[in-house]
Amino acid sequence: MADDETELTPLERTATGPRTLQGKERSKHNVLKHGIFSNVMLLADESKTEFDSLLNGLREDFQPDGMIEGVLVEKLATLLWRHRRLIIAEGAEIQGDVKGLEWDRQTEQFDEAEELEKPPPPRALPKVGEPEGYVRLIGKIRNPYVLEKCLAGLAKLRSQIAARGFSEDSDLKMLIYIYGPRTYRPVRETIFDSYGTWANTAAAWKKKPQPDGTPTPAECLQNVLRAIDAEILRFQNLQKEYAVVEASRAKQDALRRDVPDSAGADRLLRYEASIERSFDRTLKQLERIRRARLGLPVPPSVDVNVST
Repeated sequence: MADDETELTPLERTATGPRTLQGKERSKHNVLKHGIFSNVMLLADESKTEFDSLLNGLREDFQPDGMIEGVLVEKLATLLWRHRRLIIAEGAEIQGDVKGLEWDRQTEQFDEAEELEKPPPPRALPKVGEPEGYVRLIGKIRNPYVLEKCLAGLAKLRSQIAARGFSEDSDLKMLIYIYGPRTYRPVRETIFDSYGTWANTAAAWKKKPQPDGTPTPAECLQNVLRAIDAEILRFQNLQKEYAVVEASRAKQDALRRDVPDSAGADRLLRYEASIERSFDRTLKQLERIRRARLGLPVPPSVDVNVST
């Protein structure tokens, strides 16, 4: 055997732990390298890297020594992680309320638009001068779904008139669908007025020649198409204006719901209070053990039970 080699005893040959002071100092923290809670603490969609970062930060702050201190530090990490989970749950609760409000609003608008298309009840009587079962979309034009129907109706009317000229029976059905019967007189002019003027002028040419300067049937047709184009543009501008107003209203509603509803808030507050109590108890336990290890005075424990 070489002079510089030291013969090991059978016990030393089987031992795997450190034998120097430096090695023992390093190895006493080995138990802290892997958290005993992390594998069961994390949910499927939670990041182990983020949890380990939190745990390592607490270890850096508290410098735990031994198993008990290590476990208490890790318990602090799990409680802080649960509090993080609570904040996420609160955000999801609020977001769910806001999305639910938006969904309810859209559903209400859609139902209103669909209701306009339903035929009237069999015994319902129309008002004097109104065709039975007519639809007047213009009265609900602030509803975005109704406004879409108006735009689709005008686009269809324009396409038909451009393709085959005036056809009052067909054209008036679409006009009544959008604006209601002639007996309904809105504050502003509608396509009904323009259409009536130019359709009558074009029809007059079929009966007899008209005075010089009177628009020809082709000109009348172009005038109606221009009027429809202007109305489509007006409705498109209304769409943009209503979208801005609706977005502002939705934002205000969201701000008013920046806290969960009462039932959700109570549940979250109770959970938060439970986490904070556990965190406070664990922190005190860790502090008492650390002070005892360092030879510092350990204050007596105070157990306060409040009962009604």
